[in-house]
Amino acid sequence: MLGCIGCGSSDSDIVDMDSCVSLVEPAESTEVVTLHSGPALWNSGEGWEIMEEMRLGSGKEEDPILFGRIRSMDIDSDGYLYILDSTTQEIYVFDDQGVHVRTVGSIGAGPGEFENAVSVDVSESGEIWVMEMQAGKLTIFDSDGNYLRTEQVNTAGWIILPYPGGFDAIGRYNAVVLCYDNHEQETKRMLARFDQTFSPLDTIAIPNVPLTYEDFTHITDNGGSLSMAIPFQASSRWGFSSDGHFWTLVTDPYELTKVSAGGQAIRRITKDVDKIKVTDSELQQVIENHQWFIDQGGRIDADRIPRHKPAIDSFFSDDEGNLWVKRSESRPDQIESHFDIFNSDGDYLGEVQMPFKIESTYLSKIQNDLLYSMILDEEGAQVIVRARILK
Repeated sequence: MLGCIGCGSSDSDIVDMDSCVSLVEPAESTEVVTLHSGPALWNSGEGWEIMEEMRLGSGKEEDPILFGRIRSMDIDSDGYLYILDSTTQEIYVFDDQGVHVRTVGSIGAGPGEFENAVSVDVSESGEIWVMEMQAGKLTIFDSDGNYLRTEQVNTAGWIILPYPGGFDAIGRYNAVVLCYDNHEQETKRMLARFDQTFSPLDTIAIPNVPLTYEDFTHITDNGGSLSMAIPFQASSRWGFSSDGHFWTLVTDPYELTKVSAGGQAIRRITKDVDKIKVTDSELQQVIENHQWFIDQGGRIDADRIPRHKPAIDSFFSDDEGNLWVKRSESRPDQIESHFDIFNSDGDYLGEVQMPFKIESTYLSKIQNDLLYSMILDEEGAQVIVRARILK
């Protein structure tokens, strides 16, 4: 789920909707192709196997880099990996053999420096694009890490984590911006799209999944309020598709929808799965994790907590357009991840089991049958695992 930090902006940071470049208007609704997934298309023995090859960021002698907190990563056409560490505000670059070859950027406010970078992306020419959303600043380096220039984006004063922008599958750079709609008299978050030179192309609406989220709320003695999201409720995700559109995901019921830039639903995928019961120990863990809320006088009403988890957790797309949909964990001590695989047409292929537990799908990328993702090691430290997909 996207989180917003420091939300809000001054009037000077907001661009009128009329000045947003080539605003793509909502499309008229048409009939949606709906696929209800049945049995897997893979026959026995046809599924894919995941074979771990290496880990990066262990801090050991043969791998001296130790990550603080990984915020973003990307892969270039040569298989070089770029990892943004929010603790050091540096980008670590590894070659296709896993060797650390350079570090780009540093913490600070000068040219080529960052104070709160949220994403790193690599252009088709190998340029390194680093978004510092709170400062409304996009810093661009050449492929060797030399500072080139800084571009301004109208997002100053607020952050969305994980950052939903970046390059899509057909090479457009997407930046989250604020636009004021003079007709509806409200400020809207939009996606401004740019080409590889950062020349503006158009502005589109961020995919909208209409879900209502419920909170536990406590009114304090001074009239303020504290809230925490009720755990295990349905949520939504979205990401870029391989053909320039978007995929949206609803975790309960299990539903994937391809959406055009104009907001038109094109294809919908549904799947029946068995629900996973929330255990007593997981309910107790919820209370322990939100003790801060209780300490401030809040009350967690266990009767409002769903007794079953959403069927699925999140998803990402690979470089062939396949969708990797992460199933919810069946038990708290689960040390592997299970994914449902759909091809680019939405056909259900089958299930893949990872030999490790992927912590976040937004930090997962697949290129040339190599999977890169963030996991936690035995000590709970963040590392990047690279695994080969055997098809």
